[in-house]
Amino acid sequence: MKNLKTPFAVSLLITLSIACSGKSGENHSQMNDSDTHEMHEAEPAEKIAPTISTVAFKEESMTQIFSAYLALKDALVQTDGEKVSAEAKKLETLLTEAKYNSIREDAKKIAESTDPKVQRQSFISLSDQMITLAKNSELVAGNLFLQHCPMANGNKGANWIILSEEINNPYFGDKMLKCGSVTEEIQGIAKQ
Repeated sequence: MKNLKTPFAVSLLITLSIACSGKSGENHSQMNDSDTHEMHEAEPAEKIAPTISTVAFKEESMTQIFSAYLALKDALVQTDGEKVSAEAKKLETLLTEAKYNSIREDAKKIAESTDPKVQRQSFISLSDQMITLAKNSELVAGNLFLQHCPMANGNKGANWIILSEEINNPYFGDKMLKCGSVTEEIQGIAKQ
């Protein structure tokens, strides 16, 4: 009798695991206040796909700046403090013009730390400035999606830019990867 219980228990665990894995990709943008303290099942690292740069701005330097920003965002999604710091340094070196001083300061703060909590705090301001920059620059190819997580920044909310409508939350990474929603789309000239 004992030998029959073990295979049954293993089968039951496998079945439950498969059933639960289908729910891990849910979008958590419709969360209410009672959900805000709930921690969601972590996504395996292989499910957190990095962004592939498929946008182009009229100015090549702007394309490079946004590619660096997107790589930085992807490192935050992966909660890799060392990689975030390295990507922030790359972004910082591209922001040479005086008009980028404020953005460069945020990138520098992120680069100086390997603590994802500290990095994410500076990423809030960096992203807001990058959103303004995207809206005031000429996007000639591809689309940018502005996304918002209402739970980030101590439930004050925070924004970021991504290349698809799929939510990949840089403020919580694999803890709440799908928490957020698309708030706006910036279309390249070729798409309008």
